[in-house]
Amino acid sequence: MVSQQSLEILLDLIEIKVSSLQIQDRDDAKELNKLRKCRQELLLEVNKASVERTNCSLTPSAFSKKSYKRPSYLRS
Repeated sequence: MVSQQSLEILLDLIEIKVSSLQIQDRDDAKELNKLRKCRQELLLEVNKASVERTNCSLTPSAFSKKSYKRPSYLRS
C-alpha cells in the first residue's frame, strides 16, 4: 500500500511532466494519454484512501472536501 503523501507526490510529478510535455509527434501524444490515465488512477486511489479514513463518520461534509489540491505553482 502506498501512503497518502506518496500518492500526492506522484500526482505532483505527473502534473509537472504533463505541463512540460511538448507534443510534437504521435509518440508524445500517446505518452500524454498514458500520463493522464495514470493521473486518473492515482486520483482514484487518493479518493479511496480519503473515503476509508472517513469511513467511520459518513457525513456529507466529509465527501464535499476535495482530497487532492494542485500545488499553487501549477494552478492557472
